[in-house]
Amino acid sequence: LMSIEHPLYKSKSAYYDILEVSPTATHVQIKTAYYKQSFMYHPDKNAGSEEAAFRFSQISEAYSVLGNKALRRKYDRGILSQCGSVVFLVVCVHFCML
Repeated sequence: LMSIEHPLYKSKSAYYDILEVSPTATHVQIKTAYYKQSFMYHPDKNAGSEEAAFRFSQISEAYSVLGNKALRRKYDRGILSQCGSVVFLVVCVHFCML
């Protein structure tokens, strides 16, 4: 798991690892992996589990980037910035809901 010092969006493979897909995965494969992972770790299915809630937030963050063609290209090139992406919004929404 990544720490605050090493945010996920700065890693070349973290989002792919989280969704358990290859960097060459198609959009359909990424979407399928997202649904599978989010179903397993959804907070409603894992009430009270901080680990599941954290994992679900990572899955949501990964899909918010990899599911968006423009953001995925930036991520793959290593030029995705926190402020210029939905990553910042996903993280803020998750922590504001805690």
